[in-house]
Amino acid sequence: MADNDNIAGGPHSFFAAWLLLHEKADEWLKDAVRRANETPGEARKEYQNFLLSVDREKEYLKGIFSEALVCEFRHLGFLHGDDLSAQGEELRQVKERLRALEDQLSRLKEKI
Repeated sequence: MADNDNIAGGPHSFFAAWLLLHEKADEWLKDAVRRANETPGEARKEYQNFLLSVDREKEYLKGIFSEALVCEFRHLGFLHGDDLSAQGEELRQVKERLRALEDQLSRLKEKI
């Protein structure tokens, strides 16, 4: 466990959180694929398709987080930024896609 006096905030915490979330997402997907393969009947295919969609979104979000890191580096003065409004639009799109996935998951849970 880290010593609280040595914990760096800001970009260090953001990057560490990104790495942790990515690792946990991979673990969750592997477990979910195993469960999907054990799901009986018609729900199996829907569950598998849902997981494929989640995996695609995860890969998409990796790009978003990479851009967020670039933004943080700009803020720290390591890179010069010119247009951050595009990131706001992308965040809005990510939120919409997340809502759609949550709706899809809810419908899938109702069938299982």
